[in-house]
Amino acid sequence: MKSTRTYILSKTASSVGVFLLYFFFSVTIYSQQKDTSLHQLPEVSVFQTKQELLQNSKKSVSIDSLTLARYNTTSLADLLSNQSTIHIKTYGNGNMATTSMRGGSSYQTALLWNGLNIQNAMLGMPDLSIVPTLFFDNVTLEYGGGSSLWGSGAIGGSIHLQNKTIFNQGFKTKLQMSTGSFDTKKIATGVLLSYKKIVSNTKIYFTTSENNYNYKDTLDKENPNKQVIHANYTAKGLLQEISAYVSPFQKINIRAWYNSMFRNLPSYTTVASKKNQEDENLKLNADWNYLKRRLSSTIRLGFFNDKLNYTDSASNLYSKSTIKTFIAENDNLISHNNHTFNFGVNFTNYNTILATEENNESENQYHHLSKVAFFLAYKLSLLNSKFSYNIAVRKEFTDQTFIPFTGNTGIHYQLTKLLAAKVNANRSFRQPTLNDLYWKPGGNPNLKPEDSYELEGGLEINYKKNNLALFIEATYFNRHTTNWIMWLPSGNSNWSPQNIAEVYSRGTETRTDLTYLKKDFLFKIIINTSYVLSTNKRNNTENDNSEGRQLIFTPRYNGQGSLMVGYKNFQVQFNNSYTGYRFTASDNTAWLNPYYISNLKFNYSYSFSSVNTQLFCNINNLFNKNYVVISNNPMPMRNYEVGICLNYHKPKKKTENETLIN
Repeated sequence: MKSTRTYILSKTASSVGVFLLYFFFSVTIYSQQKDTSLHQLPEVSVFQTKQELLQNSKKSVSIDSLTLARYNTTSLADLLSNQSTIHIKTYGNGNMATTSMRGGSSYQTALLWNGLNIQNAMLGMPDLSIVPTLFFDNVTLEYGGGSSLWGSGAIGGSIHLQNKTIFNQGFKTKLQMSTGSFDTKKIATGVLLSYKKIVSNTKIYFTTSENNYNYKDTLDKENPNKQVIHANYTAKGLLQEISAYVSPFQKINIRAWYNSMFRNLPSYTTVASKKNQEDENLKLNADWNYLKRRLSSTIRLGFFNDKLNYTDSASNLYSKSTIKTFIAENDNLISHNNHTFNFGVNFTNYNTILATEENNESENQYHHLSKVAFFLAYKLSLLNSKFSYNIAVRKEFTDQTFIPFTGNTGIHYQLTKLLAAKVNANRSFRQPTLNDLYWKPGGNPNLKPEDSYELEGGLEINYKKNNLALFIEATYFNRHTTNWIMWLPSGNSNWSPQNIAEVYSRGTETRTDLTYLKKDFLFKIIINTSYVLSTNKRNNTENDNSEGRQLIFTPRYNGQGSLMVGYKNFQVQFNNSYTGYRFTASDNTAWLNPYYISNLKFNYSYSFSSVNTQLFCNINNLFNKNYVVISNNPMPMRNYEVGICLNYHKPKKKTENETLIN
């Protein structure tokens, strides 16, 4: 059976390659034909994506630029834990941080970079602690299942990372430096060269920290005041993007993202840890975009080389894993009157190497996974775009497991000028990771993909008048997931993954965004709430009592509020987050206490000559709370960060023709 699937997949992959080459050359030849129509400047062209086209029936939140600017010295994990209802499961400051969206597991959130899923094929879950916020100026959170668009893992939701490309801006440069508690030092710089037909954007950062923060051990009554040791880390990275118009109808983007982080892993016990981990990631991404009349077409290519080295010298254990990923995708949008069609094909190939050495015995494991996906979508807009309906389907073929059809359908209806309603239904999946399938000992090559059905509905109020803008959104979701993969003890004393759990997730989410802006005064308040019940439908083992119980480390209640006030050159932002009880036992007999965490951020800017200077100060955990997100992994008490940011902008001088057109 496996050989048959491999043969079918190889033939399908060959067909995909022929299709991509044929499509590329046919469209290129067509675009080179004589065209007598009037063209505007390249910078006014808009290349629409399937994400923008099909997500209006789902809950989707874009984090605004003001908020991103306040968090550009932190990781993506810090941003989302303070500015969304996504539960970030962090194992301590500077350590691994994963997500839980709508009661899903850490494996059920897709992380996408410019439309390509950058999930780790071995681990299957994104570590947001190694993703710097400053590299991106567009972070969008898409809630709910999205496998029809993004493939495996998009059960709880998706996180989209992108940068806006703006032509004809001239020369910009930025230098940012900060220092803070725990001997933390950060420096970052960026250079933007933006001309009429080409843009180069470069960003570099470096961070180092001793990370020796204090905490209170509530279990040690005699000596509760302790300090984390062996937790220092160093992170560095570079992002290079080049965008160019090769014709009035064609644009290419080339991107390179390098990231490296070395961290010692503390044990939080009396025995000093000798563990460390090094992550090194190189991600290359290129796309060709064609836009003319009713046709928008994109070809994306991606190559990712991800390395993770783990060392525990006390146990004489050394592990080195390398995951190489290649992605080729063709995505097409055709519009005609009120109809929009989307179709495309995706080919993904993974090659992994895991080299382990334990007690002077070495072993190398090699694994390979290829898959081909075909997707098709349709959108209908009526009543001057007040009513829209969309439907999308996706079918994947792989040489490892059978994957069923996945799909999405939704309606968005503007009931009145202020009120809109939307409803969405989807079927999504998560493919077993390569560790699930082949880990030695314990891997299970017979695993099935996790299968999810979800229904959600919501109401939106959008009010704008003069200087005031108010947005209110309320959403209800209901999801049932079968074949949920869990690692359980097996008969030979090893742990092995099984398709054993059934999980029922449901809940409500609200978002309120109020903005008042008049001349030099800004007032902005954002309130997010989440209530999630994510329970087991049946006992997972014979002596288990988890049926009807909340999943471990999944809070029922989650809330976040931010208040930003600005006057002229001064801004202050206060943020408060609440995380409810998290059970640590599957029968809900043990739990972690809820906590409130408050942060305060100050920013003052002034300009002299052509340089804009910003001074900032951040106070984290303002009220000095002692808390943990995950058991036995204490978080820092009150800590500080102060810094300066220098910005220089030399605008491009406009020609006479550009001045007349603009």
